Amino acid sequence: MRIVQDAVALAIEALSWMELEGLSERTAFARASKQLGITRTDQLRTAQLLILETTRRRNLIDYLIQKAIGGQSDLDSIQHGIASFLRLFCYWTKFHRADDRDVTRILHAARSTLGWRVLQPMEIVLGRILALDIVDEMKELPHDEAVALSMFHPAWFVSVSTFLLGRPAAFKLMQRNAQQASSYIRINTLLGNEEACRREIEEAGIEVEPVQNLPLAFKVLSSKRPIVQTKPYRRGGIVIQDKASILASVLASPRPGDSVLDVCAAPGAKTAHLAQLMENKGAIYSIDKSSARMSFWRREVSRLGVRSAHPLLADASKPLPTNMQFNVVLLDPPCSNTGTFWKSPAEKWSATPERVHALARIQRAMLENASRFVREGGTLVYSTCSILADENERVVNSFLAANPDFRAVDSSPKIGLPGLYGSEMSQRLYPHIHDCNGHFLSKMKRAD
Repeated sequence: MRIVQDAVALAIEALSWMELEGLSERTAFARASKQLGITRTDQLRTAQLLILETTRRRNLIDYLIQKAIGGQSDLDSIQHGIASFLRLFCYWTKFHRADDRDVTRILHAARSTLGWRVLQPMEIVLGRILALDIVDEMKELPHDEAVALSMFHPAWFVSVSTFLLGRPAAFKLMQRNAQQASSYIRINTLLGNEEACRREIEEAGIEVEPVQNLPLAFKVLSSKRPIVQTKPYRRGGIVIQDKASILASVLASPRPGDSVLDVCAAPGAKTAHLAQLMENKGAIYSIDKSSARMSFWRREVSRLGVRSAHPLLADASKPLPTNMQFNVVLLDPPCSNTGTFWKSPAEKWSATPERVHALARIQRAMLENASRFVREGGTLVYSTCSILADENERVVNSFLAANPDFRAVDSSPKIGLPGLYGSEMSQRLYPHIHDCNGHFLSKMKRAD
């Protein structure tokens, strides 16, 4: 019972922070667990599941709660803690297949956390949620709205992804986004050889399988404890990094002794990978505009044994504070994160078409800026975790049309599908096909 009580308390707190300050699941979870002093692995895992799975279904859950509330009030007007519990309760009873004992447990946990007097006015709403039938409640809805709710995605994304990929593929993508994301790790040879680290991974109880065509990258099949608590992670021998992110650095293919510009570099995983590929020989200049993120970058690259990277605090959409020319420039600009909906479902509810258009303008400016630092014969790589053409092919095609001294080149190793709209040399990766974050990568060369 204590496991459920502490997990519910943590989930209520984290969901409330997410609503109040727009925090990501990870940041809100870390803040709430520290605030409540919850450290037990089983409690943390249960809370994390509650947070992610509730957030994943947020639109349908809110629709059902509003049905239960009726027209007398609005969910947005309810105190954050109570609203967070209503969402947890709706997930638990409608999607978790809870029995009567489970319902009693979560109610007891909420009363202990929020106080029974605070929850008492909501008792009738909880009863109505239990009585709701999802299919019946959606019968009278317009088709597009019903599809968006049943797929747990915003209506605009359903429309855009269906237009981009076709209905069958878009539905498969959204169905995969509704499931738990896969995890990947990369062996960090800056702090040890591969063979020794493989033994260490096995001894830590982490079961992995190699990723084809990506040396030192592994999919995590299971782990006896959170990877961040294991010895190989704590000493910097392994890095948690998505397969698509690993591919970006491999595709950039820097060599020992090269000069590299890593644009929008924080939190540092790609910088560390570039340094590893370069054997810590040469120089990497890593740019990000967030001082907080760059503080994390400093700690991370130091922890991972990087000695060749130098931080620069700057806004990459504006003129950069360097006149150097680089062999390789890697740009990973801010994007809508539509490729990470399976991993960070809160992103679904903050992304909007207006935000996508605003980001595309920033991305075009950053690509133009970054290109000025590519030396003749050098490489420029553009990489986003978005699946939307407005942030990917249209940005790259517009750049290439305006800059004839750059040309698209083959992006190897070939792990993804060809890009769209004439960008066949680029690569697209999708959660439902490649079992990793949705990602777009384009490699370009500057003429000698």
